[in-house]
Amino acid sequence: MVKLRDSPRYRKQRSRFFVEGFADLKVLLEAGRKVEEVYHAPTMLKNAEAKEVLEKLLESGVQVFETSPQAQQKASYRSVANDLVSVMESWETTLSPNALNQPGPVVVLDEVEKPGNLGAILRSVEAFGGAGVILSDPVVDFFNPNVIRSSRGLMGSLPVFAGSKTEVYDWLKNTEREILATSSRATKFLGIEKIPRSAALVFGSEKVGLGDFWNSSVEAWFKIPMQGTASSLNLNVSVSCFLYEYNRG
Repeated sequence: MVKLRDSPRYRKQRSRFFVEGFADLKVLLEAGRKVEEVYHAPTMLKNAEAKEVLEKLLESGVQVFETSPQAQQKASYRSVANDLVSVMESWETTLSPNALNQPGPVVVLDEVEKPGNLGAILRSVEAFGGAGVILSDPVVDFFNPNVIRSSRGLMGSLPVFAGSKTEVYDWLKNTEREILATSSRATKFLGIEKIPRSAALVFGSEKVGLGDFWNSSVEAWFKIPMQGTASSLNLNVSVSCFLYEYNRG
C-alpha cells in the first residue's frame, strides 16, 4: 500500500492507485470507478454511511480487510491516519479523436508539475462546467494521491486526457477549437472581450509558463486585470478566472 501510494512507476505497473478516506472513495464510486481492495481499522471507522458502503462492497465481491490504527497510520498519506484506504483500478487517459465531445471550454495544461494544483484545477473545471482537461506532455502522474485528494475524487468523473504537444494541438485543430492563452503583455482584457464558445484555454507550467510551441500556436491572448503588486496568479486561480468569465459571457 505504501509503495502504491508513493511510486508512480508502481501505480503504472499495477494499473492501480491509492485512495485515502471515505469521502473521496464515495465520489469515485458514484462516478462508476472500480474499487479492488479496502483497508480499515474497525476502532477508527465511526461513519455509519461508510460502514454501510463497506458492507455493500463486501457483498459485491470487493476484498475488505480489517487492520490496526498503526497500520492505517503507516499507509496514510496525511499526518493523521484516515478511517480507510482503498486500492482502485486506474483507467486509460490517452487522447483519442472522439474525446471530449461535450459542450463548454476545454482546459489544456502544458507540462503541469504540481499534483495539488492539478487536483484543484479539476475541481474548478468541474464546478464551472468545463468540457474537460487535456494534459499536454504532463510531468505529474494523474493518479498521484494528491491529485485525488485536491480534486476531492472528482478526477474520476471529469473527462481528462493526455498526449504530446503535437497530439494535443492536432486534436484542437481537428475539433475546431480556438486556442486562447493569458499573457501580461496581451492587449485584450479578460472581462471585456468575450471568450469564444468553442475555446481551448491553454496554460503553461508553474515554473516557466507556456513555451515556444504554444506561443506560436495561440490565436488570441488575454490579460487578467490585476490591481495589486503581485506579478502573477496561482495556476488554478488563472484557470478559474477564465472559466468564470466564460460562463458570465
